[in-house]
Amino acid sequence: MASPFLRHINKESELNQLLDTKPVVVIDFHATTIAPVYSQLADEFKTVTFTKVDVDKLQPVAKKYNVSAMPTFVVIKDKKVVGELKGADPRGLRALVVKHAPKPSESSEASGSGESGPAPSDVSLLEYLDLTQVNCLNENPEHTLKSIIESRLRNSGPAYLESDADEQLLLTIPFNQVVRIRSIVIHTKDAQQGPKDIKLDINKPALGFDDIEDAKEPAVVQEITVPEDFVAEGKHIHLRFVRLQRVNSLHIFVSSNHGGLDETRIDAIDVYGQPVATPSLAGLKKTEDD
Repeated sequence: MASPFLRHINKESELNQLLDTKPVVVIDFHATTIAPVYSQLADEFKTVTFTKVDVDKLQPVAKKYNVSAMPTFVVIKDKKVVGELKGADPRGLRALVVKHAPKPSESSEASGSGESGPAPSDVSLLEYLDLTQVNCLNENPEHTLKSIIESRLRNSGPAYLESDADEQLLLTIPFNQVVRIRSIVIHTKDAQQGPKDIKLDINKPALGFDDIEDAKEPAVVQEITVPEDFVAEGKHIHLRFVRLQRVNSLHIFVSSNHGGLDETRIDAIDVYGQPVATPSLAGLKKTEDD
C-alpha cells in the first residue's frame, strides 16, 4: 500500500514549490519494482519529503536532473542536488536517505526559541487539512486564508491573507483527522504587517471574536507574543504540546501586528506535529469480540 506521505508530482511548478519550502526532498523518477521499498522509507523518514515524477509526463524535469535510466533517485537539499542513485537497489536507496536525512541535532525542538525546525518525528500537517471547513473572520475577500493553504503546502507564491475592517483576524484551520500539534510557522514578507499578539484555541465548532478577544489562559490554550524576526523569517513557534494532543481544528486569533497598522498580513502559514493513528474498524470489531 502506498504511503500517505508520498507526493506524486504532476507539474514542474509543484516540484519547484516543494524545493522552495522543504529542506530535504527525495525524487523517485520511478519504476514499479522498487515502489514498496520507497513507500516504506517515506513512512519511516518523516522529516524528509518523498516525491514521484513520471518521466513521460514531465520530460523537462527529467532532463533537468539528467535522468537517463529508471528508476533514478535524486536527493535535493536546500535546492542543491546532494545525492543520486540509479537502479532498483533497496540497500543503496536506504543508505542514500539515511545519509542525507536531517539529524536530530538539525531538527530538534527548542521550546520557545523558534530557532530550530520541527522535531524529528514531526511533519507538516497541511496535507491533513479539511479545506471545505477552512474559515477566517475579517479577511479581505480578495486575500483569503484559503488562498495560501489550498495547495496543502507552505505558500511561496504571490497569494496572501489580509485583514479587512481592522487588524484582527480569526483563523480556523480544520483537519480531516485528529492531530497533535507541536509548532506553527507564520511568515509575513513585510514584518510590520505580521501578527504580534496571538491566542490559540482548539476544537470549537463556532468561535467568534467575542468568544476569544478577552479570554485568558487557561480558557484558551495559549497566549503568545510573536517576535518580529519570527514572522519575518518564518521561524518555528513552539507550542504547549501537552495541550495540543487531540486537535480537530486549530483557531488562531490575531489581535495586533508589529507596526500597529490597520491591516494584518500573512503570506504563509504551516502547522507541524503528527497525525494521530486511529484503530481500524476491523481492530475495533476484534476487541469487541474478545
